[in-house]
Amino acid sequence: MSSREDLKSRPPGPNRIINSVLKWAGGKQRQLQQILPLIPEGLRLIEPFVGGGSVFTNSDKHGSFLLADVNPDLIAMYQMLSVVPDIVIRRARRYFENNNTPSGYSNVRKEFNLQMLNGPERAAAFLFLNRHSYNGLMRYNLSGGFNTSFGHYKAPYFPEDEIIAFAQNAHNFVFMHSDFRKTISLAGEGDVVYCDPPYEPLPGQPMFGEYTPGGFNWQDQTDLVNACTTAHRRGAKIVISNSCAPAIDELYRHAGFTIHHIPRRQSISCNGGSRETTTDILGVLQ
Repeated sequence: MSSREDLKSRPPGPNRIINSVLKWAGGKQRQLQQILPLIPEGLRLIEPFVGGGSVFTNSDKHGSFLLADVNPDLIAMYQMLSVVPDIVIRRARRYFENNNTPSGYSNVRKEFNLQMLNGPERAAAFLFLNRHSYNGLMRYNLSGGFNTSFGHYKAPYFPEDEIIAFAQNAHNFVFMHSDFRKTISLAGEGDVVYCDPPYEPLPGQPMFGEYTPGGFNWQDQTDLVNACTTAHRRGAKIVISNSCAPAIDELYRHAGFTIHHIPRRQSISCNGGSRETTTDILGVLQ
């Protein structure tokens, strides 16, 4: 019996939101009730910035999925979870049980950055680092090394049920390590493209651009809109999330997007009690 078949004996309960395998800064888990109704039906859902994957994990409007990201470690983890989820679970559990200390975390991060691990082990290490790093930030230096500090959490959640739910549906998923330009160029009639790029900072706020070396600048924001409007002319439907920065609002309206506003609780803060609610833009082009 294959790994995926072994895991099918423990399906998720009916009619419930499936949480992401990852703890993801900027993830859409808390906004799904507002986002999912605005994503059109289609034959295939394409996500050029798949990230933590809350949207595709909970989609019931699409039969297949093309899921891409510029982070090769993220895509490699999803691919390993698709083919050998039981091995990743076993290895990740050992990390969770034995390495939740500053030195243990540092050792795993060092092995990860030195490329010392095979595919399933590296996927397990990525999952461990994500769940044990500060605020779940997946931050890289200019040399491509993962450099987020230890989070000092007493008992980080081990997402076994989420991995099992993911593995059940993995036959519908295609993962691709790709820039958004290439990914969106594959979209056409029958496709729905959901984009969740790095957000444009609000006036006076610093840019968070350490998810990958090089960041995500204004030229990338405009290139994204151009790629999406071109895909729309080929027949694709488009949805984009972003901040409510005035420049983004103007950019999306000028490109013909219908603008929706959805609330978001700030998720990056040293003091969880001080987190505030802000508003995001969701642009739709049908």
